[in-house]
Amino acid sequence: MRDLSRPFTVIHRFTVKGNTEKFEREFQDYADYLLHVPGFDFLVTVRLLDRPEVYTHLGHWRSLHSFVSAVHDEPYLDRVRRLGAMVETEADQAVSIARTVLGEARVGEDSVLLLRIQVHGDWRTVESAFGVLAAELARRPGHGGSDLLRSTLHARRYQALLWWRDGASCAATLRSGIVQEFAARVAPAAVVEVERTRHLAYRPQSPLD
Repeated sequence: MRDLSRPFTVIHRFTVKGNTEKFEREFQDYADYLLHVPGFDFLVTVRLLDRPEVYTHLGHWRSLHSFVSAVHDEPYLDRVRRLGAMVETEADQAVSIARTVLGEARVGEDSVLLLRIQVHGDWRTVESAFGVLAAELARRPGHGGSDLLRSTLHARRYQALLWWRDGASCAATLRSGIVQEFAARVAPAAVVEVERTRHLAYRPQSPLD
């Protein structure tokens, strides 16, 4: 049985079918609404550099119970329907198992990496190697943090975020090869897809909500 009190993340990957500016306006309304829903914690939104019609949104909830309560409300469903008409959506649900926060990424900077990890061997190899990667990155200038999320819907899937305070620091780290070394280290157990993105939003819920 799933623990309804545990913090919980909903991950949406949106591929916009039409005008991205129109989508971003509609999505802004959705994000504004979420920030006033009881039990919502914070959101992160990024846009792929190589495929600018693709966005990834992570909605972090204080508990699964809060999320389940929200998705049955008509205001939530109405916004989801409006967004759904504009995009093709890939959805996942996950729990964070290794998060390090050192600082924030600046909005508008190309400073966030998404790692999409599909396991075909021992999952412990992935978690152990990610811990080593996160510790090494934390010692480097400009690094903002990392988060490894394990899917609750797909038993052998992880997604990870790595972020830097600015795009230059992200680019320098990529040139160093450390992220590529992580992918090579886990290759016997998993396939890692690395996507560089532009940071569009980090928005925590107000303490007053």
